[in-house]
Amino acid sequence: MESLSISPKPLLVPSELTLPPLPKIYDETILRKVFTHSSFIGRPKYSIDLFEDEDEGRDNEKLELLGDNLLDCAVLGLLQDLYPNLNVGNSTKLKSALVNNTTLRELSKRYRLHERLVAPPEQLPTLMNGDKVLANLFEAYIAGVFYSYLKHGPTSPNPTPTEALPTPPRSPNQHTPPLPSTYTAVGEGSSRLSRGQAIDHLDLWLRPLFQPIAESMLSQLKAEQLSRQLLVDTEDDDTDRKAQGANARLNQWFIFKEGGQPSYASSNAGLQGWKTLCTAVDRDGKSWYGEATRSTKKAAQAVAAYKVIKQFEQERPDFTA
Repeated sequence: MESLSISPKPLLVPSELTLPPLPKIYDETILRKVFTHSSFIGRPKYSIDLFEDEDEGRDNEKLELLGDNLLDCAVLGLLQDLYPNLNVGNSTKLKSALVNNTTLRELSKRYRLHERLVAPPEQLPTLMNGDKVLANLFEAYIAGVFYSYLKHGPTSPNPTPTEALPTPPRSPNQHTPPLPSTYTAVGEGSSRLSRGQAIDHLDLWLRPLFQPIAESMLSQLKAEQLSRQLLVDTEDDDTDRKAQGANARLNQWFIFKEGGQPSYASSNAGLQGWKTLCTAVDRDGKSWYGEATRSTKKAAQAVAAYKVIKQFEQERPDFTA
């Protein structure tokens, strides 16, 4: 049974969080692209072209797309390692809270990434405070670290790769060169820098960053569930059983006896499921209300109707539904 008065609260990044060091991006071209907002390039918002020209590809939108997926992979792997027995529903809620725009904006601000944003001066104040812009910036930085590692390795600011990292073709007719398997980073000799190694390199940053946030958010979830349960325990445990079919009984009475039909307004209540308000107007013009929150819309409607019936029975002796 669900509580009727506790609303799900947003899961917050702990204020006392200690950030691990921000990994460096050694490639200057990638670094510029990470911090360049699309408004600075002035790319057309809509285009029928399948491929961008070189100038149009200088902002961070494509990096953000990759960073978003790399972050999802890292966080899901972390949650599986931390909480292998956490059920799918709560794993999904926790993962969504960890990677949503509000959380990533907060991390972007704490790393002061917003201070390096490149955009038209007149738009900067607005962009530097936007949830989505700063969340995208954080994801673009993740992709920037990924590509910088592939190209230069983890530490060398002056790489000498044996082959240039291939650039995707700008038209379907261009040949895609084979992916290189070996790079040489200055001072480290020959080493194989694979995409798997780049993901491992990201994990050295992302796991220490997101583990304490995940632990804090799970504690917040537990506290919220406990609060709901304390309120639920005060309700009549038999309410849901008694409410079965209540909306059908109420509807039938009002259609045939009151000259109208009850209305049901339902809305998603987040962690609580569905919230329904039942409103019934009798033949004298008096309005009756019942409200309930349950895990399904059908159950919420039945309990809301049952609450109207209980009120109606007290004032209308002729009510026999």
